[in-house]
Amino acid sequence: MGLFDFLSSKPTTAKIEKAMKRMLNEHHQQQVRQESMEELLAYGTPLAIEALTRRFAMNFRDTIVNEQEKRWVADTLVEQFAERAVEPLVTFLHKEQNVSYAIRTLSRLVDADRLVDEMLNALKLYAPADHRTIQARLQFVDALNDHPHTHIIPALLPYLRDHDDDVRIKVTELLERKAKDAPEHLPDVGRALADVLTDAEASGRILRRVAEALIVLDIDARDALPDLEKHLPDGYAVSPAGRLIRR
Repeated sequence: MGLFDFLSSKPTTAKIEKAMKRMLNEHHQQQVRQESMEELLAYGTPLAIEALTRRFAMNFRDTIVNEQEKRWVADTLVEQFAERAVEPLVTFLHKEQNVSYAIRTLSRLVDADRLVDEMLNALKLYAPADHRTIQARLQFVDALNDHPHTHIIPALLPYLRDHDDDVRIKVTELLERKAKDAPEHLPDVGRALADVLTDAEASGRILRRVAEALIVLDIDARDALPDLEKHLPDGYAVSPAGRLIRR
């Protein structure tokens, strides 16, 4: 079936959903999936564009084919739909777990400021305590770390208490890096980092990484937490000048 065959067929919701299911079925032949993607391209409706974005949510075992198909969808969204693909991609960020490819595609359609704002808006929907959205949180933090914007700092502070240790480590590293260039945020970052040291359930890995961040940022330990000495992991102390140091 060629492109004009698709165009002669009215793009009903049922047809779009059927094409999307074929596209997302790893057990279909690649040719069948490719034809389904081209069918959605030919329909070109908002629902068909949104259906195309769903390819980013799936990872097939054949990594080469997986990358080829995702790249085809990304290029199609950018080159064929352009501005019309922006909102479907934003919607994707608000609903899906595997968001990295959608973020990269959106970065080709909007400027960096809007991209960062859209990521922050989406991240708010994934609470630090949510066991189901760890993958999305990890990918958002990684993507945000690629940008120089420091206004993201307040939005990241709650994730120092994330349910997942890997998220906590990534956020600590991001804050350590960005707070150096954002003195207006340094007091809040210091208090948030020091508060992690009071977390009785935090692993030694988390506590040591946070202590290192407090050292790198040269945080006034007594201002961050008056009784900080009581909560320090082994190997750390507060200097007479009020700075955290390694013993």
